[in-house]
Amino acid sequence: MSLLAREFGMVTHEYVKKTSEARTPVSSQESGLQKGSAMSVNRVRTLAASEWLVQAAMDIHASRYQSLLYGLFFVLMGLGIDSAHEGNAAFAIGLSAAFMFTGPFLSIGLYELSRQIQEGEKLDLWLSMFSWCKNPAAVGRFAFYLSVVMVAWLWLSTVLMAALHQPSGMLFAAFLLSLWAALAIVVFMASVVAIPMMLDRPVSAAQAVRFSLRCCRLNAWALCLWASIVACGVGLSLALGYWPLLLVGPLLGHATWHAYRDMLGCQYADMPTDSGKA
Repeated sequence: MSLLAREFGMVTHEYVKKTSEARTPVSSQESGLQKGSAMSVNRVRTLAASEWLVQAAMDIHASRYQSLLYGLFFVLMGLGIDSAHEGNAAFAIGLSAAFMFTGPFLSIGLYELSRQIQEGEKLDLWLSMFSWCKNPAAVGRFAFYLSVVMVAWLWLSTVLMAALHQPSGMLFAAFLLSLWAALAIVVFMASVVAIPMMLDRPVSAAQAVRFSLRCCRLNAWALCLWASIVACGVGLSLALGYWPLLLVGPLLGHATWHAYRDMLGCQYADMPTDSGKA
């Protein structure tokens, strides 16, 4: 056990060293970002999601299909959830649907693979699994936020399933369903490109969330279409026993990276600093 921990520590240290060298600011604009600036947002075409998916398919091919290992992880995770909570259908359904929330976090390695391909670097699947080491404080804080939301989501799912089985509970169920949908929309808006940004730039979780919200405001129709694609892809995968996630997961993960890069403005705009925050 100690040998495994030591090996993990060595790999993590190597990745932190490697990525910190690669992230050295190359311009005064990049240095300004570290002090609290944020990128501006590009406007994209309404049908930009189709381009992101095409680029994602190209990334899967360029990775020599190593990306599908992440898809296999998603499938096994879903099957494990069903197996562990076989006697609690409401909890299993709620936890499975939480793929919508945890997807951006679980796809961190896919973002790194896309970055490696885009930058022309040597593909490194092993180190992609430690890509959170680029900005551990911000990613950790964002993961904590997601875990809190997941608890609320699971509670709503359980109460909603119970209300649906009550003859007089339909009005209450409709209210819970509205809360369910509102929570999903808020999480999508806050996280649509937040984690790719935290891996790509030295920003805090708060800055990344603000960037995501700005992207949603300026590219509302394009991201509404993207949200529909994500919901349909994940929903269909859950309905078919998780196996479509073998391909759908990597496609959505790589496409999210390209969505972020497509909306990333090349100009920098001032914003209140989050110095000292993750």
